[in-house]
Amino acid sequence: MHDTQLIDIQWKIEDFENRQRCNNLRILGVQEGIEGQEARVYIIRLFKAAFPEQAGWDWEKEIQRAHRFPLYLKKQMATGGAGSSLQQPRALIVYFGNYLLRQIVCEQTRPNSKISCEGVTFFSRVDFCHATVERRWHLRQLISSFQEKGAKAFLLAPARLKTVFKGTVQMFMSENKAKEYLLSLA
Repeated sequence: MHDTQLIDIQWKIEDFENRQRCNNLRILGVQEGIEGQEARVYIIRLFKAAFPEQAGWDWEKEIQRAHRFPLYLKKQMATGGAGSSLQQPRALIVYFGNYLLRQIVCEQTRPNSKISCEGVTFFSRVDFCHATVERRWHLRQLISSFQEKGAKAFLLAPARLKTVFKGTVQMFMSENKAKEYLLSLA
């Protein structure tokens, strides 16, 4: 009983933390120190140059905060499975006052559609909390195993694995439950 309650509380905390970050984007690929002392000013200048079609937006008003991902957290994450290596520059976390503008930037800067501007090639990711990033990484590892068994499998936000096998749809939030189901497939 207590284990179930503890897991429920952990899910609620993770969900709350992700909701707090819903207007954030992680900007990756920007060299360390290029932003100087004013990360927000640098990001505004970079985005104005990268997205001239969005000239009608008041970037100074809409980008409310920007800072580098803390180094001590990056060191912790680099020792685990889903963390980034210490050689890569830390992400810039950008807080948008306008969710619509955040979505536009997010869609145009996906990892497979990098943007080059002012000598910088960058892309973005949604700013999920560490627990969600870890879970997404573990669930993503299972997708090819499901496909080998003839199932369709894909990741849903924030961290759910959806599978379709012989017309049966299954959803998994836990790697262990997904592995159990994978083993049961003929």
